[in-house]
Amino acid sequence: MFKQLHVRLTVFFTLVTGSIFLLLTGICLLFAQKSMLQSSHASFLTELNAAVLYLQEQDDISHQWLSQIQRGDKFKLYLYDNNVPLAYQSYHLSDEESQLVNDVIAQARDDYDMDIFVPSYQRISSHTEFTYRTADGREYEASAGFIPNENGYLSFIVLSSHAGLQHQLLLLRLLVIAADLCAILLLAVFAWHFTGRLLTPLSENQKKQTHFIAAASHELRTPLSVLLSGLESVSKTDSAEQREHFIDLMTTEGHRMQHLIDDMLLLANADSKSLPLHLAPQQPDELLLHVYEAFESLARQRGIAMTVSLPEELLPDCSCDKERITQVFSILMDNALCYTPSDGKVSLSLMYQPHLFTFRFSDTGCGVPDEEKETIFDRFYRSDISHTDKNHFGLGLCIAKEIVSAHGGRLWVEDHAGGGACFVITLPEHETIH
Repeated sequence: MFKQLHVRLTVFFTLVTGSIFLLLTGICLLFAQKSMLQSSHASFLTELNAAVLYLQEQDDISHQWLSQIQRGDKFKLYLYDNNVPLAYQSYHLSDEESQLVNDVIAQARDDYDMDIFVPSYQRISSHTEFTYRTADGREYEASAGFIPNENGYLSFIVLSSHAGLQHQLLLLRLLVIAADLCAILLLAVFAWHFTGRLLTPLSENQKKQTHFIAAASHELRTPLSVLLSGLESVSKTDSAEQREHFIDLMTTEGHRMQHLIDDMLLLANADSKSLPLHLAPQQPDELLLHVYEAFESLARQRGIAMTVSLPEELLPDCSCDKERITQVFSILMDNALCYTPSDGKVSLSLMYQPHLFTFRFSDTGCGVPDEEKETIFDRFYRSDISHTDKNHFGLGLCIAKEIVSAHGGRLWVEDHAGGGACFVITLPEHETIH
């Protein structure tokens, strides 16, 4: 499911952002083309006006000036003195070029009402500009006009090829298309990695949720089976003693199932950020001593030595929920006593740094392998797979970490110097809790 969603999100993101990018680059390309056309037209008009001004002021036209003003196809000037082509022009004009000029003259006359071979009574110079396209698609900027003089009229045709401009426009379009393709490819790669990272926590959460449901179902199956079996046995037996035995068994399993459900509800509240906390100033050393005294008798019964180390100076208050923090300490103590063999040792300590309390619960048990130091806080995870104590569901450490996180603290495990494991809790001082 997530793979298909990954592909769909990548395609959707690429299409949307790619379309916006194409639209923006298309608009920019239109403006760039328009600017280049305007610049080319302005350049053509500048050269045209300079040539017309020269022709108006000069009585004689030199071959040198004609050669200088005409630069390939960029600017071509064709002159007619009283309807007769200049000798220079006739000598250099090819048949193809002559046909081109005649076609331009015809279009100026037919489409723009500009006949450069005008009657003699018109004494005002005039010219018109237009775009001329040949049959094979070549495009020219054209101007047709005439200039009256003492001897009659000097008619002219000016042509400027758009071949260079069209080549520049083609290169610009190809460059924009190549840039668009590269950009879309980069967008697709970015979208693939971005959506992948976006979906990774969702995929992991779904896997954890599926595992949580499966594990919870497995843990609930046993007490439910015992309850159903006990009910069936109670209904069939006539012995008061057996009936009482099955009722006690069902009561035990019912309490066990209730405990498991309470743990799962606590984790559900933690997931929804609605874990209820009743914060109040508490003395951290008193919290640790309370747990020490509660488990000292049990440790003695199992042959495990317990020690507690507290700072000598007076400590500031720690803002916390006393019942919840006591629950965390109890989970860690129960865990330490379960995994510490007889003749082992469990140590409790408290240290204070400015605005921070550090609690340590150390044991001399089997310890926690490095590869399990993170996973032991997962739900329904047991560090010792062979551990089958029915009072442990694999939720204790997970609950402890959620409670500590809700207090703004941290919980982690590290190796104990004397062998075994050391669980470390940090909690903020009273003033830093908001």
